[in-house]
Amino acid sequence: MFNYNHLYYFYVTARLGGVSNAAKYLHISQPSLSSQIKVLESSIDQKLFEKRGRNLHLTPEGERTFAYCKKMFDVAADFAESLKSPTEKQSQRIRIGVSDQVERPFIADLLAPLIREQKRGVEKIFFVSSAPSDALVTQLRSREIDLLLTNKPIYADDVTELATAEMPVNLMVSTKNLKERKIRTSRNTSAVEFLNAVPWGLIIPSYKMKLRHETDLFFQEIRARKKVVFESDIMSVVGRAIVDGAGVGFLPVPYVMDEVQSGILTLLGPKAGYWKHTLYLLGRKDEKEDETIQDLKKTIKRLEKI
Repeated sequence: MFNYNHLYYFYVTARLGGVSNAAKYLHISQPSLSSQIKVLESSIDQKLFEKRGRNLHLTPEGERTFAYCKKMFDVAADFAESLKSPTEKQSQRIRIGVSDQVERPFIADLLAPLIREQKRGVEKIFFVSSAPSDALVTQLRSREIDLLLTNKPIYADDVTELATAEMPVNLMVSTKNLKERKIRTSRNTSAVEFLNAVPWGLIIPSYKMKLRHETDLFFQEIRARKKVVFESDIMSVVGRAIVDGAGVGFLPVPYVMDEVQSGILTLLGPKAGYWKHTLYLLGRKDEKEDETIQDLKKTIKRLEKI
């Protein structure tokens, strides 16, 4: 078995960037700390640090060990916090995994009200990471994350759907481009007629994205064709290209609400959208809903009223 103290000494040394800082933090001598790390390296038969000039750097094996140690000590900190009574708790860590198919800046806008509204006595710290949905489900099960935001339904006995939002998808175009071409539009403007009339090409997510599949189905439904000038599997890049006027494209309205409200983007199509793009908030079935989860559920449901 590993020695917990040895792992912790290594973790602190790697996190603080050297033996000197770590020794001060741990209140032990530098020779003693170096000795403890050497014992750990010997026990696992791996070199964890290497010296480059005057600085200490992690080896590839050290990087891997640090990643595991971080997970372990994060879980230990969460466990210690969970043992406290509500009156004793001073902080709450909320780890949210976001599917790589969901636009990142939109998530910042979604969480901003919850981050601002800190309750008295308990400091909430939000950690957001991104990965494919399948990988995030694994992280949810192993308690590496607490919640999962994705645009795909997950069917599993140990995962529960906490909230969904049916977000309207509309055709977005740069207002500046419209003004330069003196093109007038309204929400009732036909998507087919507009796409046929304007010179700008289509900006679209790549083929593996759910929004791309939905867009392709819509084009089949309205029997329209448009030259694709740009595609990406990074949703924020797709959104930015449309905002910058490189072309036109279909996006969930909440993804670009600030740009629509400020007049940078013009929105075409019915208020209900041409179709709905679903956002799912998922959690573990065995986890109790706390106040933060309830607040996030309400925030997500409000997306349908945009």
